Amino acid sequence: MKDLSLYEFLSLSDQEQYDEIFQRGDYLDISIEGEKRFVLYALYRFFVEVEYKSSTNKIVHKRAFITGDLLDKYSSEI
Repeated sequence: MKDLSLYEFLSLSDQEQYDEIFQRGDYLDISIEGEKRFVLYALYRFFVEVEYKSSTNKIVHKRAFITGDLLDKYSSEI
């Protein structure tokens, strides 16, 4: 499969996005804030943060981005 741009990724269905994240994404880091767990993946030329509810291990939300505050949250720990 060819590399997807961020905008091509966002145009996919939720299930297709999760397939891309978990099949082609590279795990980078994890951040825990109370009951929330955030897992950062590198996918093609952008990043995706997947938010889980720790007690149920269920996905709550995902955010795709290139740079910004979300990435800074992880880079400050390096």
